[in-house]
Amino acid sequence: MVDAVLIDAGGVLFNNISEETDFLDRLAHRYGADPALLPAALDERDAAYEVGRAHVHDVLRDALVAAGAPADPAVEPDWLDAQYLDCLVAHAPAFTMLAELREHRPDLRLVLANNEAAHWDRVKDGRHGHLGLVDVIASSWQVGRVKPSAEFFAAVSRSCGHPLDRSLLIDDNPEVLAAAERLGLHVLHAASPAALPGQVARRLSYESAAARPAAL
Repeated sequence: MVDAVLIDAGGVLFNNISEETDFLDRLAHRYGADPALLPAALDERDAAYEVGRAHVHDVLRDALVAAGAPADPAVEPDWLDAQYLDCLVAHAPAFTMLAELREHRPDLRLVLANNEAAHWDRVKDGRHGHLGLVDVIASSWQVGRVKPSAEFFAAVSRSCGHPLDRSLLIDDNPEVLAAAERLGLHVLHAASPAALPGQVARRLSYESAAARPAAL
């Protein structure tokens, strides 16, 4: 029995910008950092913006310095946001999946459960309106914990008002899914955005119009 659907953003609703695009390379070249060192420098610091302790622009500046940029580079907020949006891809089938969930399973509580900076969530929302498509925003910056920790999922459970064993997590990361399953959540591996509407419809017992074969 599922009462809540927890939905990842990067990798499900959107692409993973730091992993799938040249966003970090653009920053490194703009500010004189080593592009080979910047991903690891950011990985060491990203929890600060994910839990809301620091603005993502400030964390990026610190990571650039750690990767060889001149001390305290004057990062340009508008330029950073423009590059982020230029690299951003919304997965249309995932948004179709959200619409079909609303139509066919209005009894379910839809919960955004992703590791993200508050600023990036709002930048994405300004273009695609994803925050308004869910009932509960339980991003890491909102709950103060990061996925896949037990504390993150406990905080999400409190936020949405449903126990973990009555929640379904849709995520693209096998390690996150394995950790969630150990905590008692139902899980669904979103390996392909195109297949997602059909996957979710089968799992939650409704028919997806998006998954029907095209008429000849």
